Amino acid sequence: MAIIINRDNNPQSAFDHHYSLSCPHCGAYSNITAISVPRYESLTRFQPTTVGVVYRCDSCNEPVFLRFKVANYDPGSLRVVLEEDYQEVERSTETFEFAYLEGDVEEDFREALACYSSGCLNAFACMCRRTVQAICTDLGARGKDRVLNQLKDLKDMAQIDDETFGLLNQIVIEGHDGAHPHLPKLNPERAAILLELMKDVLYQLYVRKGRLQQAISLRKKAIEEDAKGGP
Repeated sequence: MAIIINRDNNPQSAFDHHYSLSCPHCGAYSNITAISVPRYESLTRFQPTTVGVVYRCDSCNEPVFLRFKVANYDPGSLRVVLEEDYQEVERSTETFEFAYLEGDVEEDFREALACYSSGCLNAFACMCRRTVQAICTDLGARGKDRVLNQLKDLKDMAQIDDETFGLLNQIVIEGHDGAHPHLPKLNPERAAILLELMKDVLYQLYVRKGRLQQAISLRKKAIEEDAKGGP
């Protein structure tokens, strides 16, 4: 459903169009509510190709700025139509537990998060693909199967629709190299899903294993020290 700005300057369409994102101020994944929408008269006078709408974060009450492309100016019906997809003017910086990653996996996923935090969503998709390639190389012959099985588990757990999962699967599994020109383009909602999928895959394959190994190592060390200090 597109956002409509009409001659009556009734912002109800913007208020009814709900978005959720990671707030650049508090970092919470929160709903945002429109509080300031451009006036119809200003838009039709200057006819910009993109416009900004101010929202408020429902978690911390701080302003969040989104940029929309104008789909069309419709003088016949006295309204301006904005495209549904948006660009975030400010983005929170994404982080991860990189202590458990190394080599190309770490390097490629760091760059993927930098692309996402900068709003370069298609570059983010390419770097996710490169990260998966690095994972498969690191884990050996069964690496691709382990990534795919993890993605399928997450699809069922998060109830991701088939269309979205098919698109994300095409990006991270079925594509060729990371810079392949035919990778599907991402909108903000699907990019956010891909981000969480990648984080969970890396957590399950690396962080969880690393933490368990670290805990076992510390336990063995404690037992050895107790034995040395015994009678």
